[in-house]
Amino acid sequence: MSRIHSFVLLAALPFTARAQVSPYNGRTVQGPDSSGHYRLLIGGHFHGASSNASGFPAATILANLPMINATGANALLSTGDLFLRPDRDSVRFATSFFGRLTVPLFNAPGNHDLEGHAFRVPMPQRIDMGLDRILLFDTERDDSDISGDQLTALKNVATEAMAGGMGRLFIITHRPVWSEGVERYAKLFSGNTRSMTGCNFDKEVLPILRKIANTAEVYWISGSMAGRAPASIFFQPHEKNITYIQCAVRDELRDALLQADVGPGGIQWSLLSLTGEPVQEVATYDAAWWEAHQGKRETFHWRRIPYLVRKNITSPVFWYGAATAGLVLFLIFGLIRRRNRRCSGIE
Repeated sequence: MSRIHSFVLLAALPFTARAQVSPYNGRTVQGPDSSGHYRLLIGGHFHGASSNASGFPAATILANLPMINATGANALLSTGDLFLRPDRDSVRFATSFFGRLTVPLFNAPGNHDLEGHAFRVPMPQRIDMGLDRILLFDTERDDSDISGDQLTALKNVATEAMAGGMGRLFIITHRPVWSEGVERYAKLFSGNTRSMTGCNFDKEVLPILRKIANTAEVYWISGSMAGRAPASIFFQPHEKNITYIQCAVRDELRDALLQADVGPGGIQWSLLSLTGEPVQEVATYDAAWWEAHQGKRETFHWRRIPYLVRKNITSPVFWYGAATAGLVLFLIFGLIRRRNRRCSGIE
């Protein structure tokens, strides 16, 4: 059996809630070392720009695979949108990315990951790192609600925490569900994937997080970040022992991965630039920093006009919108014409 087919077969195997083996590259998560230290790498949107039609991961990811492997991280946690089109891209990802990656890879599915059947991985997943817990949730499944077995998984962790048998908790999702009920955060991520009518985060999820936060630190890390985000990282301590984080790349100069060096003395957060661009301390990229840098767009280049026109008129979304608008106009004109005929006594 070829290596590629082995990866695809691996993704089809059933996984329990405790997933210590990557369903993408078959690598096993190694626990903390003798000193209690371990390292996590975190990022998302690894397919790069939404216009990427190559079927390969972002260039910034592929170009830095040697550096990613050299970190010796215990796990690489993807915050969703690993693929742009899973069924089309899975073989290319397996050969160019998964087969060369020596760090165990896990993904919290985003909307694009569920637009096909390749590498569908059951959620929730749980990874144990000593006394610390990592939970990966699917926020597409119930339109941003954390419910059913996912809510049960969170409650089980809360029981461990309240019994004093747990350390930190890392939760990985695609949608920043924590932002929907907070006006300040919601404005920063208004262009991202979100629920249609609101979610159960404030009512059901946050109270559980607060119980856990009585004895353990909680980090909720998401990855739905619009293309014009001012940075690859958002890092906001929300309240005592609860921190909200966004982390994703877009195949741009700002691309960076979040690195967490975790040990008995705490967490050392740092950024790994994927382009050589200078980065600041992780804590710099809080809500105030994002508010100050929001809306700053890249310089417009008139030479890109032919490309942008071609990009839009060849997009199925453009033609779906045009067809819908045409149908609406046809109906409106039909109603107006019928009304005029009635008024003139023709009908």
